[in-house]
Amino acid sequence: MSRSRLLPDNFTLALLSVVTLASLVPASGRPAQFFEGLTTVAIGLLFFLHGAKLSREAILEGITHWRLHLLVFASTFV
Repeated sequence: MSRSRLLPDNFTLALLSVVTLASLVPASGRPAQFFEGLTTVAIGLLFFLHGAKLSREAILEGITHWRLHLLVFASTFV
């Protein structure tokens, strides 16, 4: 059975369903605090794992762009 090209894949449909459900029935109380902590840990783990797969050359190349880092820092915090 072939799926229409206009119909999104299952992951996109699941993501839209979860966002819609969370908008209609938001969490509150203790479950909200639990999911807030879980979200913080998941985001931290995502960034850590992304950084862990970088090669040493890519890290050193990124460090050499210090002017760009200063510009982003200044535009964010100044």
